[in-house]
Amino acid sequence: MIEPRIEESCGHELMSWSPVVSSRLKQELESMASKTPSLIASIKRLIDADLSVSSPFRLLPFAISGALSKDESAALPVAVLSRIWWLGAEVFDDLTDGKFNTAEVGLSRPQAIVVSTACLSAVPSMIIKQLDVGVDFKAACEWEYADSTLAAAGSQLDDVSNGEIRSWSDVMKIYAGKSGAPYERDVALTALSAGAEEDRIRGWRVFGRLFGVLRQLANDRSCVDASEDEDLINGTWTLLLAHAMEILSPPKRAELGDLRNLARDSSAARAQVTELLGSPDVASQYNRRIMILHSRLSHLISLLAEPTECRDTIQWMIDVSTSDAFLTVPEARK
Repeated sequence: MIEPRIEESCGHELMSWSPVVSSRLKQELESMASKTPSLIASIKRLIDADLSVSSPFRLLPFAISGALSKDESAALPVAVLSRIWWLGAEVFDDLTDGKFNTAEVGLSRPQAIVVSTACLSAVPSMIIKQLDVGVDFKAACEWEYADSTLAAAGSQLDDVSNGEIRSWSDVMKIYAGKSGAPYERDVALTALSAGAEEDRIRGWRVFGRLFGVLRQLANDRSCVDASEDEDLINGTWTLLLAHAMEILSPPKRAELGDLRNLARDSSAARAQVTELLGSPDVASQYNRRIMILHSRLSHLISLLAEPTECRDTIQWMIDVSTSDAFLTVPEARK
């Protein structure tokens, strides 16, 4: 298991930027309120209801900016743009999964669809036009947001499409698009704003995409009740499921495939799938694959940034995400 190398105070320090990002985002939205008052008011409702503000991982640009230029605040424009995009993506995902709480937010499903679509497209574009930055950086932002949105949308479409059994590499491509591309965008723009050379930015792109995959793997483990596992209910191909299908014996593989089909409508089948996926052989080999990802990310960050407290914070984020992504291997059956 991975033991984070430094105190969780790193996360708390990053979290101090969260209210700053929310405040700046609302300021940017105010300039649009005269033309679209109902839309802006609805977006502000979503901002106030957004639970992701309690997580430090979307604040990665501040740690990277601090590591590269010793000026964490320079990442604020990137963080603001990232926040509005992720807000739209999370709401759209909740709507797709049937999890959007209309009563809590005060928006109907049709309203939320319109608002989330705007957050993924027109609103970031308008904020970019308003940024007090150079023309070249604005152009880079426009390109990165269009490119990452296309990558995420294409991968999300593949994610919800019915099809045959998918391999680890197939699902890895989906993860790299739907979760990796947005992190790659934020990391690349942060490195660009810090004056990084083109070859360094390419390295940061790889780091961002892999870190996004790791965050998705950690998120996959967030469900503690197998009966409510959304991935099984929705028939989503996770990397864990693809991994199990690759290493299980043919009879067990067939059993898992049958149970997965039943799991959409059966809590008992979901519990059986979870048991198979948590078996010692599956879990231990899965954890080894996660450790390979951890090693690659740790090596990359050692090459891309000089030793600083901010680099330590990034390493802490890698360590914590890895620990959260691990499966527990049953002690008695090791």
